[in-house]
Amino acid sequence: MADSSDADDILRERERRRALERDRIEEARRARRADLTRLGHPGAAIGPETDPDDGEVPRVVIAPAGVAPAGSTASRPIGAGVLPPSVIEFLRTDPTERFDIQALNALHLPGPVDAAACEPAILAAIARRAEQLMVRVKQELDDALSAGAFLRDQTRRWYRESGLDSAWTSRMPERWGGLFADSRVSGGRLQPWINRRLAAVRQEAIRSGSITGRLRRTLGRDRLADAALGRTAHQQILGEVAQSILDDLAAHSRDPDAPLPLVRLSELAVRREIPTINDALGALFSAPESGPFVVLHPNRYPDCDELVLRPPTAGASGAALAYSLGIGRPARRTAVRGGPDVGGSVSVGDGTPTDPTADELDGVSIWQAEWVEPAAWHHLIEQRRRERKRLESPPKDCRSRPAYSALRDLLVDDGEARRAFLSVKWRGRPAGLPLLASLLQKGALAPEAATDHEYLEAELGELAQGDPQWHPEDGRWSIRRWTVLREGSHRDGFRFRAEGAAS
Repeated sequence: MADSSDADDILRERERRRALERDRIEEARRARRADLTRLGHPGAAIGPETDPDDGEVPRVVIAPAGVAPAGSTASRPIGAGVLPPSVIEFLRTDPTERFDIQALNALHLPGPVDAAACEPAILAAIARRAEQLMVRVKQELDDALSAGAFLRDQTRRWYRESGLDSAWTSRMPERWGGLFADSRVSGGRLQPWINRRLAAVRQEAIRSGSITGRLRRTLGRDRLADAALGRTAHQQILGEVAQSILDDLAAHSRDPDAPLPLVRLSELAVRREIPTINDALGALFSAPESGPFVVLHPNRYPDCDELVLRPPTAGASGAALAYSLGIGRPARRTAVRGGPDVGGSVSVGDGTPTDPTADELDGVSIWQAEWVEPAAWHHLIEQRRRERKRLESPPKDCRSRPAYSALRDLLVDDGEARRAFLSVKWRGRPAGLPLLASLLQKGALAPEAATDHEYLEAELGELAQGDPQWHPEDGRWSIRRWTVLREGSHRDGFRFRAEGAAS
């Protein structure tokens, strides 16, 4: 039997060995620590730097190079867990400067939680990263201007790439589905909104593993995740409209010869009503809610034609209710030798575009021309009168086109042209020019419709001051040789008189 001195020696030896073991473990932990920027190295491993119950969210710790990856038979330090690939991809997603929402959306969530269910430190890191990403997603996509800019960029990508990419319709739904809102197809949900998927990851990470005590309470008290899920009614509509557009772009490649029917946006309009959808489109694309909505314009994107989202026609319902995305005014390009340009110009022998002659323009091409003389309109109006046909209705953005100014100048200056125009004028809207021609031709006008005076005053304001919104306080417009007077009131109706020039 060992005496007391031998027993003391045994205890001291045990303490020495325990101290050596603690030092070895601590040295191994220090060797595994690395900067988070090395996340994703094939030999990445994890280990807690702080106790999960101390109230702090643990950091991911990376093993040094040379540690065997998952599935390898090579040895690795005792206690070093291997970071699964799904966790690597999720945690390396940067919520700050290098944020890529499409790459995040393409991840299969909540896969990281399933792969790391036994690692409390990693579960805590996943929960915190999911919350940070939710906040960033909401900042990017719930703001109308930011969302509109994102839609323009993705529409430009569709315009340039979809026709050349054979895998477009199989690859893009995964990158764009569920970004702004739930992506839906007839019969059910296709993919939930990305913040709901991130919230599911966060909640599962908090519930799984051995996360207890102060850490669980800290994560549960954080309100940022709840705020990132909350949306006002207007934000919800904006998200649904934007997602419907992305789903339509992802499901179809571009056909240069035909507009794209926006089927999902049209189905949304059946549920939400056209005025609600148009109001959201106006906010996204900074346009009047009546449309059309310019998505791409050559002034900002010189390599693209003008791309316009057109709302349904008035009174459309059911299957006839249809939004479409198509070319507005093609960008002016030099045409083939001796052939017509897409913008309404003709090229001469050296390739220089020139303006077409009056007899080369019809009721459609005249609106596409880059430059129109009033004489071209006079020729077209006389041709329509001889044929006893009406002029085609102008495009919705006709006021911004050169043909509109040329026609208005002709009607102001030429009485014969006014008389001929009134016999062949188009039906329906826009009503401003027919009302102006009738006033100047007859000398007086009492608009029949309650809102017709607004269309007429827009023409008068632009002729007098270059501003359709300008209204004189005394109700008197001075237009070249004409003076137009407004009489009456909203209650009794307005009347207009034109003086100062022979009709």
